[in-house]
Amino acid sequence: MNNLDKFLGLGKKITRRDFMQGVAGFSASVAVNAAFGKETSNWSPVQKDQNFYPPGLIGLRGNHAGSFEAMHSLARQGNKTWPLASISSNKHYDLIVVGAGISGLSAAYYFKKDRPNAEILILDNHDDFGGHAKRNEFQVDQTSLLGYGGAQTMQEPSGYSQIVKELLGELGVDFDVFYGAYNQSFFKDNNLRAGIFFDEKGWGKKALVQYDLGCFDD
Repeated sequence: MNNLDKFLGLGKKITRRDFMQGVAGFSASVAVNAAFGKETSNWSPVQKDQNFYPPGLIGLRGNHAGSFEAMHSLARQGNKTWPLASISSNKHYDLIVVGAGISGLSAAYYFKKDRPNAEILILDNHDDFGGHAKRNEFQVDQTSLLGYGGAQTMQEPSGYSQIVKELLGELGVDFDVFYGAYNQSFFKDNNLRAGIFFDEKGWGKKALVQYDLGCFDD
């Protein structure tokens, strides 16, 4: 264990009680209490409907109903009392990853690569994996279109580190397809810029504040 691992506390033991309470706090964000009202009363952390497909849903779903209530109750009401998490089985896991974003999924991938027989449990408070990099899918004239759900400005492929390139290569990602399918000069060619709209009701005045995104100027 290196110094950074020690600094992060990775060498400290975690008691079963501490783990259960931590999972309970996390579970509260996925198993929404009915007290939060009709907005989330029909939401379920486990979708049994085979037709349920998060990438195909419409609307702004960055943090959808059911993913933020527990966090808000802690930040706004100071709630620190969580029910004990219910355990459906006594199954043993070699690794439990909290967060199914890029980092969490990569951690699980490399752990599984190193230990092929390992049992891994990944927890997330959203109904889809990918975190900031989750995807959106659309059907237009019987053609499937893929869109990014938020990772557009994180980093361009040309700036990826070697380990990232190796990981994506192992997953079968072909960068040549990206460079051929994505029109990188579209924004410049059409004189488009990024901006944020502020409405009068919420901010006292209507305003469209424009700003530059570095990827548009490259």
